[in-house]
Amino acid sequence: MQVLKPLARILGPKGLMPNVKSGTLVKPDELIEAVKLSKMGQIEFRVNEHSDIMVKIGLREFAEDQLMTNFDAFARALVNKKPESIKGKYFVRGYIKTTMGHPIKLDLSDYQRMAQE
Repeated sequence: MQVLKPLARILGPKGLMPNVKSGTLVKPDELIEAVKLSKMGQIEFRVNEHSDIMVKIGLREFAEDQLMTNFDAFARALVNKKPESIKGKYFVRGYIKTTMGHPIKLDLSDYQRMAQE
């Protein structure tokens, strides 16, 4: 961390500064466990100021069915983590896009039904 300290003003606002909460900074005795979790497919998602959830579900070389399987697993995990206190629509709209591409609208009606049950 001492090496990154001079860069904190640049990396911090961009969300690139390593920290313990996001799992990008681990203690030496926890390193093996962190690598195992990463290889098992643990994903990190962020919510921005507009309540948009941003998550990486695949790579360019993934097939369409692999991407949809990853998205399905992520959406089901969101439904399972939904707090009981939230009423009304849980999913408003959903899009999938590449880093530099145009967004494609997703049909989230199945996940909305799951969230209401």
